[in-house]
Amino acid sequence: MAEAFKIHVDGREVTAHEGETILQVLRREEVDTPTLCYHDNLTPAKACRACVVELKGSRALVASCERKAEPGMEIQTESERVVNARRGVFELLLSQNDTDTAPTLALQAERLGADPSHYSGLRYERPLYDDNPLFVRDYEKCILCYRCVEACGVDAQNT
Repeated sequence: MAEAFKIHVDGREVTAHEGETILQVLRREEVDTPTLCYHDNLTPAKACRACVVELKGSRALVASCERKAEPGMEIQTESERVVNARRGVFELLLSQNDTDTAPTLALQAERLGADPSHYSGLRYERPLYDDNPLFVRDYEKCILCYRCVEACGVDAQNT
C-alpha cells in the first residue's frame, strides 16, 4: 500500500497517499473541483486549466489533475485568484463555442458565475467536417479539451 501523509486543503488537514494527484485527493475529500479535460481512465491533458488550485509557495496556479500531492502541501481551492481563473476559463469557452449540448460545462460555468459577454466580439466560425463515415467533427462544439485525442491514443483505443 502507498505511503500516507498529511496535506492541508482549505485549512483542513487531510490524508494523501504517495502517487495521488491533488485532484484525486480533492475528489476523495468531496471538494468540488471543476474539470473539463480530465477523465479517470485517461492521461491528464492539462489543457483546460479548470481544475487549477493555489499551492502555497508556487507563483503560478497548478493543475490539480496532474500535480502529485506531496507531504505538507497547503492548497487553496476557493481563493479569489483560483475562482477568477476558473471563471475566466469558462467565460472564454462559452463566448467562443456552441455549448448547448454540454450540460455539465454549463452547470459548472453557472456555479462560477461565468459571464461570456466579458469576451464579446466576433466569434470564429469553425467548419463541420463530415469526411468520415464513422463520425462527424463539429468544431463549433469543440472546447479543445483533448479527451477525444487521449481516448483514441495509447490510453484506450490505440488508434
